[in-house]
Amino acid sequence: MTIDRQKLISYAQAQRNEVVKVSNPRGEILDKDGVILAFSIPSYSLYIQPALIKNNEIRKELYEDLSKIKGMPIENLKKIFDKKAPFTWVYRKMPIDMEKSVREILTKFPNQGIGLIKEEKRVYPYKDLAEPLLGFVGIDNQGLEGIEKFYNSYLGSISKKENIEFDASGRIVNIDKLESLVQSSSIKLKLTIDSKLQGLSERLLDECVKKYNATRGTVIVVNVKTGAILTLAQTPRVDPDKFYDFPEEDYRIFSRDFLYEPGSIMKPIVFSILLDNKIISKDTTVDIGKYLQVADARIHDAEDGMGLSGPSSIRDILRYSSNIGAGTLALKAPRKEYFDLLNKYLCDDEKYLFSENFLKGYVHLPDYKGPVEQATSAFGQGISLSFLNVIAYYSAIANGGEIVPLKIIDDDVGTPVRLFSKSNADFIRSCLVSVVDNGTGENAKINGVEVAGKTGTAQKPSKLGGYIPGEYVASFVGFFPANNPEYVIGVLVDNPIGIHWGGSVAAPLFKEIAIAVMSMGK
Repeated sequence: MTIDRQKLISYAQAQRNEVVKVSNPRGEILDKDGVILAFSIPSYSLYIQPALIKNNEIRKELYEDLSKIKGMPIENLKKIFDKKAPFTWVYRKMPIDMEKSVREILTKFPNQGIGLIKEEKRVYPYKDLAEPLLGFVGIDNQGLEGIEKFYNSYLGSISKKENIEFDASGRIVNIDKLESLVQSSSIKLKLTIDSKLQGLSERLLDECVKKYNATRGTVIVVNVKTGAILTLAQTPRVDPDKFYDFPEEDYRIFSRDFLYEPGSIMKPIVFSILLDNKIISKDTTVDIGKYLQVADARIHDAEDGMGLSGPSSIRDILRYSSNIGAGTLALKAPRKEYFDLLNKYLCDDEKYLFSENFLKGYVHLPDYKGPVEQATSAFGQGISLSFLNVIAYYSAIANGGEIVPLKIIDDDVGTPVRLFSKSNADFIRSCLVSVVDNGTGENAKINGVEVAGKTGTAQKPSKLGGYIPGEYVASFVGFFPANNPEYVIGVLVDNPIGIHWGGSVAAPLFKEIAIAVMSMGK
């Protein structure tokens, strides 16, 4: 009989080794001032080697004692203790109070193949601040959502597979090696977020959403000179330690992932496109009647009491947010040219809007490009895009037509790109001052500071076609100081109940946050 020596060695090694996952160090996430938003701490995990428990009486006593600790149901413990594996986890990354209780129990059971191993646990010191932007990690430290997921490879790899080595009696001999993997990380990811402004914006947004019994809301604050996103607030937020208790729509980034029909907030963007391509001029006027007949459809102005009639300028159309005026201006373009321009500015030019793909949203132009779609897209119906995209175009208008790509990572440096001519952007900016001075955006007015902005009150499309009766998205995007804008603030409130106008629901919140930005010396 021939003995295969190598097979015997491999068999012996297999009996003495077990591969398990052990958490590695993961980098910190900081705000723009170095405030730590996410870091990692040592945390202990309970393991068991079922075969080393001397008898069933001790086994029963062990799991009955452990089951008295909250979070360790006896039925789960029985299944774990009955496993035949040489090593298995009982509880990964225990809370500190649980760890203390477990340690007391373990003192009663020395040399029974049960013990603790130090790992690493993710901590968000401000709980749900900046969620879901930051995102969260899984049990093996892999990023599952948000910044944690997109920058997972930079922040640190997921748990490594490490060999656990056993001695001849089956006991672990290299716990020290496993624990040495847990140490502080030198990797730091600095965001553009201002945590103080973020926290204040979240509180004000919570109050607004609660006041109008709305479904959700978001606030974005951007420095137009640098493209830095100072605030990306959202409500409802998620507890990153209990993300599994929340529906998926709550832990997605609403302003990036939610494709919506923007309503009248689209008008300044479309007008800028028409002006730049000489389809209309700054002196163009429209004769506003009771309605605009397009094919078999009649377009009316909104019923917010800001009716416009007779010969009206572009400034008037924006100030009173006339759908008839916007539709008439859009119809001045040859149809194919109009949709080609929308595709160029909204789809092709999207690559200039953001410094990283993390912020990239969605755009959907009308599938059927008829005259009705041409008219309605000018006031944000039948066309869909992300709110972050809307904010980027307003940043370009505020910055004289040149976009400084929006960024969320502090040391990203984007190259400014001109989207609109300076002359036309400055003209639209002056029109938006009129919107706030004595138009639909009056509730955004701030004493002593000139503000420019636009309201949006968008109906929500139904999956069955048409629009959902009584459901709206209220929004306001503005910038200040209007003569040399530094900040763009966007507010969106989804499905407010009772009052649904952007000028009534979103504009007042814009004002509160703008005052906060100024008082904080940003």
